[in-house]
Amino acid sequence: MEERKMTIIGVGLKIFKPTIVYGLAALIITLIFPRIFLMTFLPGAAFNIMGGILLGIGIAFLFISGVTIKKAVHEQRLETTGTFAIVRNPLYFAWMAFIFPGSALATQAWLFFGMSVVAYYKFLHYIPEEESILEEAYGKDYLEYKKNVPSIVPNLKELL
Repeated sequence: MEERKMTIIGVGLKIFKPTIVYGLAALIITLIFPRIFLMTFLPGAAFNIMGGILLGIGIAFLFISGVTIKKAVHEQRLETTGTFAIVRNPLYFAWMAFIFPGSALATQAWLFFGMSVVAYYKFLHYIPEEESILEEAYGKDYLEYKKNVPSIVPNLKELL
């Protein structure tokens, strides 16, 4: 049996290719029909501030998680601390919970919220592939981690 090996990006391309296609379509539609697809019920500055906050949180989450996972992959070990103690897939979480919604708010383009929906749908479809590779690589350690840490939506009760 051939050994399956995962790259540092996991199934990310499978999740984000269709998400980016959706985002480009949303952008084109919004540019063609701005009166319909731009959020204007608050001043633009309010959207920029809210979007900027979400983008800042998302970028920080991505950076911290990215540095952590890069080091773990290099050391060939399962990462279960930091952002990985909150959610098993913090990089995907950052995009879906902060980056895509922050982009929607900052640009006032409400169709961009759909990018999180597309990414989440694709995540549910492809993440079992990534997890099966991790189960093979880390065995009982990964199964225990999987049992105790949520996949994509953090357990807020645990955080508080």
